Amino acid sequence: MNDGLAFPFAVSLIFVGLGVDTAVRMMPEAMTQDYFQVNAITAEREGDTAILHVDREIKRPIHMSYTVTVSQKLATGLKSICRYSSGVFQYQPDAELPDKIDLDWWSDGHCKTLPPGEAVIITTWTPAMPGLQPITVKTEVMG
Repeated sequence: MNDGLAFPFAVSLIFVGLGVDTAVRMMPEAMTQDYFQVNAITAEREGDTAILHVDREIKRPIHMSYTVTVSQKLATGLKSICRYSSGVFQYQPDAELPDKIDLDWWSDGHCKTLPPGEAVIITTWTPAMPGLQPITVKTEVMG
């Protein structure tokens, strides 16, 4: 390279680098809802289990784990009855939920039944990608 062009070339590289750095810093940070969103979960008791109605959207592939906690609702607070945590797997936009989602399916066979009376199902999805926040949904089931 011509010695007379080396300095202007180096200066132009610095400005390009500063421009890219500025553009990256101005971009909004990714949020879990950019990938996965839960609009609502409701449940109704059916015998000793719950049937869940899940309105969720997977917008882009994302690796996450989930935790399901089933608790009995007491006058003094919640008494944990069962808890299951999954491994990490990829959620895909074209994935469909089954027509009927019972507690057994929702907890991957680990929390099959509800305690007597009112119960609460707390589900938390935890993204594997650093910087994304977990999503937690509390679903009440009448006794």
